Amino acid sequence: MKNILVIGSTNIDIIAQVDHLPAPGETVGDAILSEAFGGKGANQAIAAARAGGKVTFFTCLGDDDKGRRALQNLQENHIDTRYVYTVQDHYTGTALIFVDRKGENIIAVAPEANQYLSKEKMNPYLDVIKNADLIVMQLEIPYETVKHITKLASYNGKQILLNPAPARQLDEEVLKSVKYLILNETEAEMIAGRQVSEESLPIIGQKLIEKGPENIILTLGKKGAYIFNNKRRTFVDSFPVTPVDTTAAGDTFCGAFATRILEKNDLTRAARFANAAAAISVTRLGAQPSVPSLPEIERFLMNHKISGHEK
Repeated sequence: MKNILVIGSTNIDIIAQVDHLPAPGETVGDAILSEAFGGKGANQAIAAARAGGKVTFFTCLGDDDKGRRALQNLQENHIDTRYVYTVQDHYTGTALIFVDRKGENIIAVAPEANQYLSKEKMNPYLDVIKNADLIVMQLEIPYETVKHITKLASYNGKQILLNPAPARQLDEEVLKSVKYLILNETEAEMIAGRQVSEESLPIIGQKLIEKGPENIILTLGKKGAYIFNNKRRTFVDSFPVTPVDTTAAGDTFCGAFATRILEKNDLTRAARFANAAAAISVTRLGAQPSVPSLPEIERFLMNHKISGHEK
């Protein structure tokens, strides 16, 4: 089994289910409050592990009860947590999430311990990077750490999957190191500098490819996913579901994609598998509680037939 190394954030999500998302200055009453494990890094690590991957996770947790519970949760999901740091005198990262009855959300994140996942913490573990078949990262940790890891990984010939979320501009040296750039419409618009539409997708794909990544996988929600590289332009259709909470859909896609691309080495099949995992996740509340297992994804795929098509 091939090794997936995820480097990223861990949060505790405080979720308020509301009838509608509040406007500026508005108070929305009658919210239903819940708590779940989250954080883009942890979500993607959980998604890759539940999809059948062998996962090692680098992250920073606070010296608090939430951090201890998050660590136990990672271990219960069969993730290698030997490189999880506990940051003394700091809280575990926390996300505040409003979810409306249509499944749409708004999120504010307090990074807390995640800010301390520095490049210096990575340096003693170069062997872990060298032994990884795929390195998965996002942007809820210090950007200097992401830059440092991409440089190390590129030097050692390692494949990188980067999910540039939260959205921001990226250095050329980072983008040129990326094998798989998985991003949503907001992130694509930020990096490519052009609004996403069906007509503009080939232009945006070309702009992104010219910045250095080998493969672009643009997730389009209910419209599916768009794969772009120098040889192909392919839509992979989505699966029709009724959303409950879209919070971890993108993270579920990334984790499931990481596992399947290493197993099958087929972009369309990996995106279809990831679309199925994400579709299941949006029918459930919460980030990690919504992430499906491999048997669930396989059963879903048997019951739902979609295809990729050239565009």
